[in-house]
Amino acid sequence: MTEEPPAETETHRRLETELERLRHRATEMGTLALSMVHDGWTAFRSGDLALAQSVLDRDTELDRFDQDVEHEVIGFLVTKQPAAGDLRAAAALLKSTTHLDRIGRLGFDMARIATPTQGPDIPEDILTLLDAMDQTVESMAQQSFQAMERADAELARALFPRDDEVDWKHRQATRLIVRELVHDPLLAPRLSGTLLVARHLERIADNACKIGERTIYAVTGQRRAEYLPRHPYRPYALETRSGK
Repeated sequence: MTEEPPAETETHRRLETELERLRHRATEMGTLALSMVHDGWTAFRSGDLALAQSVLDRDTELDRFDQDVEHEVIGFLVTKQPAAGDLRAAAALLKSTTHLDRIGRLGFDMARIATPTQGPDIPEDILTLLDAMDQTVESMAQQSFQAMERADAELARALFPRDDEVDWKHRQATRLIVRELVHDPLLAPRLSGTLLVARHLERIADNACKIGERTIYAVTGQRRAEYLPRHPYRPYALETRSGK
């Protein structure tokens, strides 16, 4: 005769199954948010206003995802009353949805400032650097979603060195843009959007790292200060590539 599993084991299994479903729902929201980033940058780069409008139209769906996932996680907390690790996982997931929404909104903001002539008028070295930033931050966002869905703390930890590289590229992009503005102030109307885009891309990377932090907390119970002490800050003008 097969023995019945202990009640607490079966309860934990049901909770974990529900958490897996909720993590998958959050990942679906992340996929939508990332599509807004990808298409928002593409629309800005190419001056494609039809694509930009499609990004803006996705904002309603992103809001609905945000509300639905939040409602489902709160329902899980209220009805299942999880404890210990399951409670941490649900709380971390609830906070992660805020960062998922912000990622999508930053894609929305890039699409909103697209103009028919903006992309082609960006100097080539600035465009190349922004392309590189976009590729990195999209990859980081995807990595953060994977870490969240798999509850993989090590994959989440691997985000932080990549964020330092994005920060460096952001400052380089800012310097290049300011150089162009000093050289020819008449470029200001055409280059103003690039400053915003560079900042939006940097913020997307920051939000990916925040999702990683939530994942590490869910899995280990550790806060960022316990595994990644803050490095000393200095004025950007004094930074070097090797000594950020």
